Amino acid sequence: MPASLISQDSILLEGVALILGLPLLMIALGELIHRLRRSGSPLAGVFSATRTLLVPLLAAWFISVRFFAVPNDGMPLQVLRTIFWIALTYTLLLLFRNIVAAGGERKTSWQVIMPNLLFQLVRALLVFGALTYLLASVWKIDVSKIMGTLGIGSLVIALALQDTLSNLVSGFLLIIESPFKVGDWIKVGDIEGEVIEINWRAVRLRTIDRDVVIIPNGHLGKENICNFLLHDPLHAVRLKMDLSSADHPDLVQKTLQQVMFGIDGILHTPEPEVDPTEYKNTSIQYEIRFFITDYAKSEPISDEFLRRAYYAMRRAGLKFPYPDRIEQHNAPAVPDTAAGTARLEAALKKQPLFAHLDETAVRSLADSASFELFGIGEKIVNAGTPDEAFFVLLAGKISLASEFTARPFAHLSEGDFLGEMVLLSGEPSPVTATVEETATVLRIDGAAINHLVHRLPRFALEISQFIDDRRKLTRAV
Repeated sequence: MPASLISQDSILLEGVALILGLPLLMIALGELIHRLRRSGSPLAGVFSATRTLLVPLLAAWFISVRFFAVPNDGMPLQVLRTIFWIALTYTLLLLFRNIVAAGGERKTSWQVIMPNLLFQLVRALLVFGALTYLLASVWKIDVSKIMGTLGIGSLVIALALQDTLSNLVSGFLLIIESPFKVGDWIKVGDIEGEVIEINWRAVRLRTIDRDVVIIPNGHLGKENICNFLLHDPLHAVRLKMDLSSADHPDLVQKTLQQVMFGIDGILHTPEPEVDPTEYKNTSIQYEIRFFITDYAKSEPISDEFLRRAYYAMRRAGLKFPYPDRIEQHNAPAVPDTAAGTARLEAALKKQPLFAHLDETAVRSLADSASFELFGIGEKIVNAGTPDEAFFVLLAGKISLASEFTARPFAHLSEGDFLGEMVLLSGEPSPVTATVEETATVLRIDGAAINHLVHRLPRFALEISQFIDDRRKLTRAV
């Protein structure tokens, strides 16, 4: 059979395959793109670029070469091949952008996290490689001469851009050494903040005041860098506090440790510590140390501790020190205990639960009672632990939550009671009482109110009814 006939048959088959195969390929790619978009896959854009750009350009090249015999070194095919390589480079960059999470969190489980500076470098290399191929293979340009010219020019540019190149080289070194990553909290000199971006020129930090600080990479290479989260997120917070030298250190330690144990974010292990560090004329300086794992919350947690410590120290009778120079009086003031007892008795008589008690009963309760102040967020009663005393709310607001849910189911106001489980020896409290507004409470010793319950049947009946009502409410929740 003549060669011309074989060639014509081959071209005919290729034409039929192109006419049938190209539409089927476009339909298949369209269906794939539709499914990927519905599932939210980032690869939908890559296949869309393939369908819109690459496939038509390949088909145009094939038709030009096979059916119209356009020479490969002709201008039309050179232009077509240039457009194809630009489209291919764009598609590869799009694919690379979807596979790699540049300096941030993964959008999908299969993405690779890469520092933003390295990501930009790889993209530049892809573009440079495609450009070099176009010049050398498509347009037949001697790239070595261009490189020689660029080499001389680059020396001049390097001398003019010393600082910029220094930042660029320092950025590469930072990527290789990787002393920190996006999301870490670092300290550079006097600047402290969270790393939000690492690029070819600088690192951006967001400070605890929500300000953004830009530090050139060249400056980072000359400074000591403290990474608070590298290898171990555990971080110690240290605070100083001066208290009166008349206060016992053991009481100070117990009071402040209880405050730290009640604050979310402060770890129980390692155990918080309170240690005296310096004895002064009228005071003792204590160092408070506790550990956290979320460094971004170190300042709010410290503020919360100092706020709660104020109320806890007032309840424990701890005092802030006097100035170093104080004026002494020959006749020290005598505390008026009678006035304090009278105030307690008056507060007890105002409460409906104690209104029918005789003077003797009220006085016995007053002798074992005290006024206490609680700050917002403090827990007066904890679910699952026995109550320490019986409390009457004189001012403020308190929320009650069961041990099974943190959501409050009741809110207490002036005149309400809590801590009723102190009357049932060993019974844990079914509720947690949290202060919503600064609360002044009347604290009554459990032994004193138990004695009154055993002595006065009417009072015992009222207390019993109150406990039953509280239990029913808690069970309903």
